[in-house]
Amino acid sequence: MKPRQLNPRELGRPVPVRSIPRAEGTRSHPARAAFSLIELLITISIIGIMVSMVIASFTNAAQDARAVLARQQQAVLQEALNNWASKQMSGQGSVAGTRGAYAAAATGAAKLALVSPYLDEATYQHFVGNTTNANQVRSEAMAKNGEYVTFSAWGTNTYPKVELQ
Repeated sequence: MKPRQLNPRELGRPVPVRSIPRAEGTRSHPARAAFSLIELLITISIIGIMVSMVIASFTNAAQDARAVLARQQQAVLQEALNNWASKQMSGQGSVAGTRGAYAAAATGAAKLALVSPYLDEATYQHFVGNTTNANQVRSEAMAKNGEYVTFSAWGTNTYPKVELQ
């Protein structure tokens, strides 16, 4: 029978640890768990790309909202123009007389004044306050998008239109 070998721990002595020889100039302490500079730079650049995509989508959403608002405001002006023309032609009015009154208002601002009774006061004042060119009627949303509305000519076989430009 073989004699039992004793474990160094049982003897209370430290257990020898075999170590790999280090190259000169290397650290003598073990490496800490941390991020390297490259990992941090990559993470920051990915976050930057994601933030730029979010900002771009918010900017596009704001532009889209202003474009929708501009089309709605064009529709409000078209409805006011239709109501004005209908009122002028009802009763004793004629198409020719209404067309003449429309043509007499030579600028977009003058045509806007014709339809003003069919707009609420705040809407009318909003258009007046943002219109800088007499032929190009604008709202704030239209001005931010570089758009405006014009009142078309009223020909013999046509009907006047409010066109978004």
